[in-house]
Amino acid sequence: KSSKRKDRNTGTGGGTGSGNGPAVDLNAYLRTEMTLRPPSEIGLRSHWLAVDGVQPDIPENPGGGAAGAAAGPGGAAAAAVVGLGVGAVAAMAAAARDSTVHRVEDDEDLEAVAAAADGSGVPGDHHDGGPPSKGGGAAIVGVGTGAGGGSSGSVSVRQLLPRLLSEELRLYFTRITLAVERGTPSQVEAALTAIGRDSGIQELVPFFVRFISRQVYDNIGRVEYCRTLVQLAGKLVDNPHLHLELNLHQLLPPLITCVVARRLASDGYGGGVDGDGGGGGNHWALREEAAGVLMSACSTFGEQYTTLKARVLRTLCEALSPDMPLTTQYGGLVGISRFGPKAVDAFLLPLATPYWTRWDDALQASQGNNIAGRFEIQQCQRALLDGLASFMRSASPEEQSQRVDWDAMFDVFGERLIPLRAEPSDYVDCFV
Repeated sequence: KSSKRKDRNTGTGGGTGSGNGPAVDLNAYLRTEMTLRPPSEIGLRSHWLAVDGVQPDIPENPGGGAAGAAAGPGGAAAAAVVGLGVGAVAAMAAAARDSTVHRVEDDEDLEAVAAAADGSGVPGDHHDGGPPSKGGGAAIVGVGTGAGGGSSGSVSVRQLLPRLLSEELRLYFTRITLAVERGTPSQVEAALTAIGRDSGIQELVPFFVRFISRQVYDNIGRVEYCRTLVQLAGKLVDNPHLHLELNLHQLLPPLITCVVARRLASDGYGGGVDGDGGGGGNHWALREEAAGVLMSACSTFGEQYTTLKARVLRTLCEALSPDMPLTTQYGGLVGISRFGPKAVDAFLLPLATPYWTRWDDALQASQGNNIAGRFEIQQCQRALLDGLASFMRSASPEEQSQRVDWDAMFDVFGERLIPLRAEPSDYVDCFV
């Protein structure tokens, strides 16, 4: 009995057997190829998450493969680059950038947009409106499983905000920008109306603000297109469902540029309006519309940022400097007038008499030789009279008598001052 029990537990040739199966030779088993690989040491290595908005089809990327790449915007282009290297993907992305269709993936300043969207910080202010320094793509550091992969000295993770947007929001942004750029008047009106009333587009606010800023600076001279962009900015400000606090540093500079820029059209006259958005156009109307949106933004966010109005008014007052061109002075006059009678009383009334005298002298000296210059002077005079009229309509006769020297102003303005002054009627005198 003992011999039989021993044969059951041990076998010959270094093998081990059991009563229920054939004997297995351990030496032979070790010489065979293993069916399961042992786990490798976990390490860190960097890879490309996206190159100019296109996700390379590599195993490290989430949703990799042709099916996953085709699920989002630009899926056809991503599916076509399966098996290509990063250099080929970058070349295809550079060619795709030449398209005029704007997508949320095309935003090059991803860190600034992400910081403005999630409230983690306020990115630096680019007053020149130009794009920041460009990089080849958004590099992240991921977890790799290859034992031979190179290790990274520092681990940095950048949040790629466009990947967090839904397909509907991406399509919404593309449709709106297409309508603004090259849509018919009815399509532009529908797009602006949607921006002014829709409530589910808060995540797109950084992208729309960046779109407005870049398009204004890139299209200075296309007056009608800039007017549409200013109207788009106004709809964003007027929408009660949107919060623009973290994006004001990007929205206000292009608006101020449209108010006080030296030249917004190819000609200084700017008397006509061209429907195709060419080099000419009524840049005077553009300045007035931009001043209205600027004032609306200051009124909306002035309580949260107490120095906002003062900083904007300081910029507009600098535009009234005598050494500034007349177009810039016109923008300063229109902008200050939009801030109400108190701003006119503080900044325009002290300058009304000397500026009008200098403009009259310039008109007499030109003698019709410079038609564009005369027209600019007349526009500045009209803007000054409109500002004075806003003060006269709101101030009582007692305040007017205290703040305005009517005799000195009548010597300069003449009969132009009569419509501005509210004289008490006979009925009022009898009633008193």
